[in-house]
Parts: sequence; C-alpha cells; structure tokens
Amino acid sequence: MTTKPIYVSTEHEILIESYLDTLYRNLEEISSKDKYDDFVYMSDKIIEYHNFYSESKEPGNWTDFLMIIPLHLACMVNGFLLGIETDDNRNDVRIYRELLGQFNIKIIKDLSTIEPIHE
Repeated sequence: MTTKPIYVSTEHEILIESYLDTLYRNLEEISSKDKYDDFVYMSDKIIEYHNFYSESKEPGNWTDFLMIIPLHLACMVNGFLLGIETDDNRNDVRIYRELLGQFNIKIIKDLSTIEPIHE
C-alpha cells in the first residue's frame, strides 16, 4: 500500500489498518507477485477515492465515507480470488474467500458504530 487512508479517529485507523493488513498478508500468500502487485495498485485507487470522498462536508456522506474501503475492497477481493482460482488451488482460494468475507463483515459492523466527532 502506498496511499495512506484518511482517518476520522483512532478507532477508525485501527479498524482500517487491521483490515488492510489482513487483506494484504493473505492475498500475498495465495497469489503470484505480479497479481499481488496489481491488487495493491488497484487498492490504492480505492483508497484515493476514499480520501477524495472525505472532502465532502455533507452530513449524509458519513456512512458512505466509512464504508468505501471495506465495501469496494470486498468486491475487488472476490473478483481477484476468482481470477487466480485454478483447479489446483480451488480449495485454498475458497477458504481464503470465506475467511476474508467473514472478516469483512466484522469490520463493517465495527465501522458502523463509529459516530461523527464534532469539533
């Protein structure tokens, strides 16, 4: 990851960093270096979008902003895993897909509890 996400609180930072770290470590284990590098490149684009979205000050954007990274990356991870799945690694890929999917659900639930901080 080369792009650093914008965080709204320490709790937000801890959740997103643990999520990204888990994704990157697991996907690096199961994919080739070239495919992993492509994943990192595209995830940076999602983080850039998240950071740009944070510039909007509309109150309705709070949940959207918090969920951009986990929702977009969840879709990308599923597509990525489908793309690298072969007959030889099918069982491993499906295990990774299930575990990462469950972790994503947990992160989304945890993020949904973060309240806006009014300064």
